[in-house]
Amino acid sequence: MLISRTPFRLSFYGGGLDYPAWYKKNKARVLCAGLDYYCYLTVRELPPFFNHKFRVSYSKVETTNSLGDINHPSAREVLKRYGAGKSIEISHIGDLPARSGIGSSSSFTVGLISSLKGLDGKYIGREALANAAINLEQNQMGEMVGFQDQCAAAFGGLVIIEGDAEGIRPRKFISKKEYTEYICSSLLMGFDGIERFSNIASRKIDDFITKKNSESLMHELSEISNKGIDLFGNEGEIDKHAQLTKAIRDIKIEMNGDKYNDRTTDIINATEAAGSLCTRFMGAGGGGFFICWAPNHLHEKIKNSVNVKTWVKVKIGKVGSQMIFNEN
Repeated sequence: MLISRTPFRLSFYGGGLDYPAWYKKNKARVLCAGLDYYCYLTVRELPPFFNHKFRVSYSKVETTNSLGDINHPSAREVLKRYGAGKSIEISHIGDLPARSGIGSSSSFTVGLISSLKGLDGKYIGREALANAAINLEQNQMGEMVGFQDQCAAAFGGLVIIEGDAEGIRPRKFISKKEYTEYICSSLLMGFDGIERFSNIASRKIDDFITKKNSESLMHELSEISNKGIDLFGNEGEIDKHAQLTKAIRDIKIEMNGDKYNDRTTDIINATEAAGSLCTRFMGAGGGGFFICWAPNHLHEKIKNSVNVKTWVKVKIGKVGSQMIFNEN
């Protein structure tokens, strides 16, 4: 038996550019981070005396003798590819709720691939792990996903990713500890309590990318994102980050249709009126977690400006998916 721990994702720049419809025809550069909040998976090979061959426990509990009968898409497809014909039990818990814009499904996929390789006594490198998860989600599972969630989950910390028709190349982004702490202290993360399936919002983004009249807006998004990544490398101030992020947000809500979402609009308007320099929802859109760029002394005022389910301190982790217990 082993236990893996895999971080959730926070995106800074390049979201929307990591979809195949864009990066397979254009160069994309993305900056994201693995949060210090995690998906935990306990994985073990089942002894032969059970009446089932597979047990998957998450918000539901599934027991079955056939891989094809597993409803959880990631568990089913990862077991098909990496299960090595074994009878397997998987139990999942998370520090943050799923379907909320933090890349939870990709964290599960990355963690399970790593766990099953570990159960087989093998290690998979971080770049290979990220690309294995991307390939499985985009091709085997047919999910409408980009490539940043898997890279953040595999590497942890700050990650820069370059993608084009030749492939996807993630690596660690080097930043001084003091600057990373400054960025984290200038971010406030709220949860509106709405769980949503990212595939719906992601489909809207993919449809937007493929529209003939969207090319100029996509190139604008790419240009702004590259400026943001360079600003991060130059240790820019938060007001500059907020200015760029707001421009990106306005493009993204045009892409995913959130400009017509009253709840999203109300949260953005209220928090910005209370001092947020820029408020944007995380992930593909549709609800879930949102981020406010704001000086620390305004955080309480911003919290009091809206009625949301909970607030979370932004913490960037140091490591990606790893085994924290191994009894093999």
